[in-house]
Amino acid sequence: MTSAVSYELTESVATITLDDGKVNVLGPDMQSAINEALDKAEKDSAKAVVIAGNQRVFSGGFDLAVFQSGDPKAALGMLAGGFELSVRCLTFPVPVIMAATGPAIAMGSFLLLSGDHRVGQPKSRCQAIEVAIGMTIPISAIEIMRQRLTPAAFERGCSMAATFAGDEALAAGWLDEIVEADRVLARAQEVAAQAASTLHAGAHLATKLKARESALKAIQAGIDGLPTEFFS
Repeated sequence: MTSAVSYELTESVATITLDDGKVNVLGPDMQSAINEALDKAEKDSAKAVVIAGNQRVFSGGFDLAVFQSGDPKAALGMLAGGFELSVRCLTFPVPVIMAATGPAIAMGSFLLLSGDHRVGQPKSRCQAIEVAIGMTIPISAIEIMRQRLTPAAFERGCSMAATFAGDEALAAGWLDEIVEADRVLARAQEVAAQAASTLHAGAHLATKLKARESALKAIQAGIDGLPTEFFS
């Protein structure tokens, strides 16, 4: 793991905190560090995982510098890696609780949607910003949004770059609960501890894989099609 990602195991709950000192861009290094932390959680036999942002933001999304570098291989690798990380969270063997300590934008919002339970605060702004900055939303991202958001929020989120916060984020499906800003991480850890003590891990995994089967196939098809979608 890099210094941008920290890992802590408390009893049976692993907490993975993203903090690059800025907006937690999900570039290749950050993706690798998160995956390394998830590997450690599996090795430690953690019964639940919390993924949290820093005091400023959950994540501002992909690293735009990689897109602007003119290196299509690097851009493709970052895109695929981000959505593969979402798939890993959606299929992780134990509950994954997201702590939206602040805004979740673009790929940050798609990662947020990939948790089993999402805790936010009143200013946890959620937005797929792509069409507002001249980017087409990848198929994989659309499918992640489709499987978690209400139909109306899905349409507004995709085509209008709509911003959701507070009660509207709850109603839309971006978040599962909202607490005061200084309680987000603690509450996420409480939810994780409860899940760790009350859920049967095998049944949890088997059930969410069944429930998400069609979405996972669509997300994976989007990952497989990225070269054609954006680089052909």
